[in-house]
Amino acid sequence: MKILNLPHRVVDYLCPVNGLCDIYQWKTGKRIPEELIHYSSTGFMLMSEKNMNPPKRIFLSSCGIGKAQYDIWKDLMGYTVIADEGKEFKGTIEKVKELIDKDIPVIIFGLDMYYLEYLEKFYHKIHIPGHVILMVGYDENYIYVYDNSRMGTNKVSYENLKLAWEKGYIGISKKNAYFGINFTNINWDRKNILNTAFENNASGYLNSNVSFMGLGGFEKFIKEFETWNTVFNKETLRKIYIHLITYTGSILPGLPKELDENNGEIGNNPHRASRDRFAKALLENCDELGDENWKVASKLYEKSGIIIEKIIKGLTEDIILNSYNNINKYIKLFTKLKSVEERAQRCFLK
Repeated sequence: MKILNLPHRVVDYLCPVNGLCDIYQWKTGKRIPEELIHYSSTGFMLMSEKNMNPPKRIFLSSCGIGKAQYDIWKDLMGYTVIADEGKEFKGTIEKVKELIDKDIPVIIFGLDMYYLEYLEKFYHKIHIPGHVILMVGYDENYIYVYDNSRMGTNKVSYENLKLAWEKGYIGISKKNAYFGINFTNINWDRKNILNTAFENNASGYLNSNVSFMGLGGFEKFIKEFETWNTVFNKETLRKIYIHLITYTGSILPGLPKELDENNGEIGNNPHRASRDRFAKALLENCDELGDENWKVASKLYEKSGIIIEKIIKGLTEDIILNSYNNINKYIKLFTKLKSVEERAQRCFLK
């Protein structure tokens, strides 16, 4: 039996980075707020592929969760990632145990909450895939984990872990995905970590070298969007709108109650693409970890969140009415959003 004793913070809905922040605090005695990591990847991506369903996918972010997210922060914080996925359970769990034996905590990625026995609300009641926990120990019968929604150590039987872990998560990870986080060159300067990350993201957004991302991608999208109601039929447009709406949930991906009356688990989930959450985090932490520019960016992101919510309300109404002809009303909104987001990103440039 071995259990690592890490600090832990309860922070709802931020499971992808909760373990990473626990480990950083364990190593340094200081915490980087999860909100500043998870919500900072504001941006724009337009994925186009004829064989996709839908063929156009709009994301108001610069990256997703999983390996891409951990890779962004590894050089800034000073850790290496020991990762694997898609292998058989028996061999995978042995590798994970070896990491624990070396005092390397392991992020267990892409679990179905239906099989996690300590989550009474979901266990054998509701399938919710994509959960992320931090493994800090094990014995003959259980692994021991931290969960972003609970204080203290929780245990999961190997049988339940195997079931929770066996399907992966919708194109983000394969089955049995894990990320060992090994700090080998710690950056103790939290202010430097965050400001460098924000500057890198802003520079990438403003000067993207690929045509489907960042400011250039946004401009290209606006021109293209004007033609979509002549290129795609109603059902395809509905799917494109549904995808955008789903991934603008500020807390979690999901549809508003007007489109999914059963979507009640999240509660208040404004469709502001997390701009409201990032704005709040910037304002709350600017004195300790940022500067006056964070306050300016906070106001701008609050404004862009309101614009996004207005766009989403319009798209929702179009879906309900099955009417997709009034494209022009969105062009002004997208153009205004692009302008506000550009100004917000420039706040982080030195």
